[in-house]
Amino acid sequence: MSIPIKEISLFLFILSILIFIISVIKDQRRFLNGIYFIIVLFTLFLFVTLNYGDTAFGKTFILLCVIFSLMLVFVVPILLIFNGFRMIKNEGFRFSNLLSLLFGVLVFVGEIALASALFTQNIQSSILRFLLFALGYGVLFFSIILLAFISYSIIIGVLPKRVDYDYVVCLGAGLIDGERIGKLLGNRLLQAKKVYDRSMSSCKIIVSGGQGADEKLSEAEAMKNYLVENGVSEKDIILEDESKNTYENVLNSQAIIQKRKGRQWVAIVTSNYHVLRAMIYCRMISFPVTGIGAKTALYYWPSAMIREYVALVKEYLFIYASIYVLTGGILYFISRII
Repeated sequence: MSIPIKEISLFLFILSILIFIISVIKDQRRFLNGIYFIIVLFTLFLFVTLNYGDTAFGKTFILLCVIFSLMLVFVVPILLIFNGFRMIKNEGFRFSNLLSLLFGVLVFVGEIALASALFTQNIQSSILRFLLFALGYGVLFFSIILLAFISYSIIIGVLPKRVDYDYVVCLGAGLIDGERIGKLLGNRLLQAKKVYDRSMSSCKIIVSGGQGADEKLSEAEAMKNYLVENGVSEKDIILEDESKNTYENVLNSQAIIQKRKGRQWVAIVTSNYHVLRAMIYCRMISFPVTGIGAKTALYYWPSAMIREYVALVKEYLFIYASIYVLTGGILYFISRII
């Protein structure tokens, strides 16, 4: 009795779509939704390959997937390195601006290590082969998680959102020369004002950000001044000026809202690359919100997204490391017996 492979592939594809949609509807704030989306893409490729691989459509689809995969392998690292140099040129020589360059180099090194471990026959040392595989698979594993993070961050940006809110929480960012609103934070504030202006109810804007050691006033105070200058009534602005990071931003803003009476429909406004992590923190503290992203300069986006991803991995490092060790061990064993 033959196994109905084609039917199974269709079932897996439909099942993965349903799981993804149900999970998003249940809670948009879960990063697991991004992993589900990557599984949807994988089952789609499997379904088309097995059912339409001999057709013109199937061959075109497979070719496009191969081209896309080759771009991820060869082109993306080059673009990341190039973007790193542009970040240094435009934003200055700081470690945070080196992230895309360093990640691009790391991906190149990991690809070479994985290829060497799998396809080079003259490596005599089993320890060296294992170390090359561990490095290469590590880069591959965390790159897939990064792809899930980026994909779902983009999906969150296009998901439909309500237009009526009671509170708009705008997350702070560093001040220029310790007192001025920069382009990044300005975009967040203008986006928050748009949400505020569209809301049909009596809406308040919570500006959230404490005062750094090198700042002359709190981010919240500077944000309030900027909004007032742009036409927002001062009585509709609430200051949260104690937070030092994103987690404290959402935690302190939640505390302010929970002390107030009435309906509490909340929008979190921050840069588009930052929305997903902010929403994940909101989920941690059971804070029901809608995430809304402000535009970010394209050259700034890759480094910022990698920085967000690193912060996310730190939150779930034990879980990711455990999965990496388990799956890596299984794949290494398989590679040695094939």
